[in-house]
Amino acid sequence: MNAPRLQPWHRLLSLRVLVPLLLLAYACAFGVTTLHRTVRHREKQVEDKSREELTLQMMSLCGTLEYLLGIRQLDAARQVVSALGVNTLLSAAVLVDEHGMVLAALQSSWIGRPVHGLWPDWTSAEATARREGLQARRKGEVWVSQDGHRVEGIYPLVLEPGGSGGSSPRMGLLYLQQDLSLLKAEQRYRAERSALRASLLQAAVAGLMGVFFHFVLGRRVQRLESAARQFAAGELHVRSGIRGMDEVGRLGQAFDEMAERISQDQEALRRSETSFRTLIERAPDAIFVHRSRRVLFANPAAAALLGHEREDTLRGIEVRELLMPGELDPLTQAPLTQAMREVHLRHRQGHAVLGEVVTFSIPFEGEPAWVSIARDATERRQVQEKLRATDRMVSLGTLAAGVAHELNNPLSYVLSNLRFALDELNERLGAGQPLTAEQAQEILQALQESLEGGERMRNIVRDLRSFSRREDERQGPVDIHAVLDSCASLARGELRHRAQLVKEYGQIPPVLGNESRLGQLFLNLLVNAAQAIPDGDAKGHSVRLTTGKAMEGWVEIAVQDTGVGIPPENLQRLFKPFFTTKPVGVGTGLGLSICHGIVTAMGGHIEVSSEVGKGTTFRVFMPTASASPASPAS
Repeated sequence: MNAPRLQPWHRLLSLRVLVPLLLLAYACAFGVTTLHRTVRHREKQVEDKSREELTLQMMSLCGTLEYLLGIRQLDAARQVVSALGVNTLLSAAVLVDEHGMVLAALQSSWIGRPVHGLWPDWTSAEATARREGLQARRKGEVWVSQDGHRVEGIYPLVLEPGGSGGSSPRMGLLYLQQDLSLLKAEQRYRAERSALRASLLQAAVAGLMGVFFHFVLGRRVQRLESAARQFAAGELHVRSGIRGMDEVGRLGQAFDEMAERISQDQEALRRSETSFRTLIERAPDAIFVHRSRRVLFANPAAAALLGHEREDTLRGIEVRELLMPGELDPLTQAPLTQAMREVHLRHRQGHAVLGEVVTFSIPFEGEPAWVSIARDATERRQVQEKLRATDRMVSLGTLAAGVAHELNNPLSYVLSNLRFALDELNERLGAGQPLTAEQAQEILQALQESLEGGERMRNIVRDLRSFSRREDERQGPVDIHAVLDSCASLARGELRHRAQLVKEYGQIPPVLGNESRLGQLFLNLLVNAAQAIPDGDAKGHSVRLTTGKAMEGWVEIAVQDTGVGIPPENLQRLFKPFFTTKPVGVGTGLGLSICHGIVTAMGGHIEVSSEVGKGTTFRVFMPTASASPASPAS
């Protein structure tokens, strides 16, 4: 395997270059972050300290000015305010009276003039609201301006005490403003020097770490990379030889251990491959390995099965040439399971060879492929056909004992109805009396029931025939409610003295199936439900027919009885042919087996649940006629 060609910019992605660059980037980012954080911290300290100092200064100044004004020493008060100019950071100091006239200021030219003419911001809405609030509370306040360049303060003070007559004192305002620009600039300069020293220290450490990584770790990693590339190119003897207690040393040791194990596994694989090839070549079953519908390998047994002298003649041909015309291609289609399937293979002389084939995927020569194992099934099929014929005859012989009972009930009421009709006709015709409308209706009903009984007997015979010989019947949309009603009518003789029939039909679409076969299915279930209920207590028992939607594209039909129930050990064998829980002579054990065959043949599914002493429920799931649903959940 060739190493990828490195472009010049690819070298920047190398750890030997990338790690030092990342460390330097970290140092720069650390310096910038430290500078920003330090500047903000120190500016905040300047603001807090200046606000505290200005607060103390204004409180002291207010006390001094109130004393001087109280003894009517206005000039002395002006000198005190003017003396504040020694503080170069103080940009404004103004004492105004209740009319907004300047009484004292740093600039002597302001004295006696209205402050709003000298200071336009004095009349702003924010400043006015702040002054009025402080005057009302008679409490001073010091704050930092929104731009952070100034600290300002306003304190109310008494200009002239109130008279003895109870008059209010005259109030004034002392306003001071201090510039923070110089203080913040000085602190910013100090922060920059501090951050620069920290950044240089970090850069030095990052540089040393980068040099260490480049020369100590980088070369070892490069050596390990070279060994890995040589090993990947097929030089399985190559080892890195890197050792140490650090991560690279442990990685090198792990690589060497891995390489040693792979070398051993490769050697074992070569020996196993030789043994495996010998086994395949001597296997009695035909083995084909194919990919993209072409044979890659065939063993001698495959050549013998298809009449070829050597297996080499099979390699490279298309898989379809191994099959008879019209045969499905199970060799190249991904199988759903790995079960054996029968397929007709084409002999070299042109005749068909019946084979049992199983196909599964394997890696072959480093790429995915399919392997098909075939076995001659001609002799087995012949023996199986003989066994099936024998088993069918035995089954039919066994059925003969129970056919009389299966046909007895419908035959009884057919004969009873025919006898009733014959007696009525003989009585009326012998007496020369015409039939009344009511009598004619009774005779017609008896004949109709006889016809239905005959149909039922025909269905019973068809049940037996469906077991002995399966026939394909057309399927289409079926109204399941009509089928259930017809079956309930036929089974009413069985249900009349045993249980009450309850119908709970839901809104369901037509199902996909055969109407006659579905009638056979549900008639068997209804008769079984009736026979599971003791005779004589019809009001205390019920047989319930329920329909509804099971899931998208499926309909559920349930037949539930309140009979004796089925023991759990019998549920697993319930649908097997000839298995029955009824007494000897009652049924043949074919009914539920045929029901299961009917449902599965139409793409449906049948389930049963039962509890001894409480009853049994059969659930039939059928696909709708307008959908192609997925399998229903059990």
